[in-house]
Amino acid sequence: MLLSVVIPCYNEEENIRLFYKTIVQVFGPMMKNTELVFVNDGSTDGTMEHLHKLHNKTPYKMKVVGFSRNFGKEAALLAGLRNASGDFVAIIDADLQQRPEYILQMLEILNEHPEYDAVAAYQDKRKEGRVLTFFKDCFYKIIDKVTDVEMVRAASDFRLLRRNVVDAICNLPEKCRFSKGIFSWVGFNTYYMPYVVEERMYGTTKWSFWKLFAYAIDGIVAFSTTPLVVASFIGLLLCVVSVVLMFVIVIKTLIWGDPVAGYPTIVSLLLLTSGIQLLCTGIIGQYLAKNYTETKNRPVYVVKDLLDSSKK
Repeated sequence: MLLSVVIPCYNEEENIRLFYKTIVQVFGPMMKNTELVFVNDGSTDGTMEHLHKLHNKTPYKMKVVGFSRNFGKEAALLAGLRNASGDFVAIIDADLQQRPEYILQMLEILNEHPEYDAVAAYQDKRKEGRVLTFFKDCFYKIIDKVTDVEMVRAASDFRLLRRNVVDAICNLPEKCRFSKGIFSWVGFNTYYMPYVVEERMYGTTKWSFWKLFAYAIDGIVAFSTTPLVVASFIGLLLCVVSVVLMFVIVIKTLIWGDPVAGYPTIVSLLLLTSGIQLLCTGIIGQYLAKNYTETKNRPVYVVKDLLDSSKK
C-alpha cells in the first residue's frame, strides 16, 4: 500500500521545511510507504528553491511539480492528483493549519470501513470572523438549493481518497474546476470527520473576502443553471409588468390627459428595469465566459519543473 500526500504550495518558503519535518516525525516508519507530492503554484518567493534542496536531500519518495506561473489552487490540486501514484491520496495544505496526524486517522477509517471511498475533514468549530462565517453559510444554503449535488457545510479540501475516486476526478475533462463540487459530483461514499484548524505557522492566508466571493460564484455557475432560469423568469415578469403598465398609462392619459405627471415613476421604472437587465446580462456573461474558456481547450496549468526522487 502506497500513500501519496499532495501539498499545494504558494509562497510557503517559511513553512516547507517545518511541514516536511513534522510529517516525517508524525508518520515515522510509515514514510517508507509514503510519497510526498509538492505542487509549487508559481510562487514568487523562495518556495521552489527550498523544494529543490529538500528533494535533493530527502531519502523518501518525493515529487515536485513547479508551475510556470500562478494558476490557482484548483490547478495545483489537479496537478497533485495527476502526479500521485498511491493507492490512497491525501490532500493537505503546507501551512500546518491542517495537522498530518489527521491523515493517519483518515487512513485508519478507510482501512476499517471498506464501504467508504473517501474521508473529508470539516471544521467542527469555525474560527473565521462572524461576517465571513455568515457569507460562507449563505453560500452553502444557496448552492444546496440550486444544485443537484450535496456539499457538506464547512467541509474542506483536506481529505483522503481511494485510487478509484482520484481516477474519477482526474478523468473529468473540464477546465473551469470547482473541487468542492467535483468531490460531491463524482459520488462515492464519503465519511465526514471533524477536525480542529490550527493557527498558521508562518505567513498570511492567500484568500481574501473578494477571492472567496469570486470562488463562490464560480462554484454556483459550474454546477447549476438555476441563475439562467431566474434571469429568464425575471425577464418574463418584467414583460408582463410592462404590458400592464402600458395599459394603465394609456387609460390614464385618455381619462386625465396629463402624461407628464408620471415622469418620476417612469424614470424609476427605467432605472429598475435597466439594473435588472444588466444583472441578467451579467449572469449570462458568466456562463458565456466559462463556455469560452472551455472551448479554447487550453491546459489547466503549465509545468515548468518536474522533480521525482525515484528517478535520481
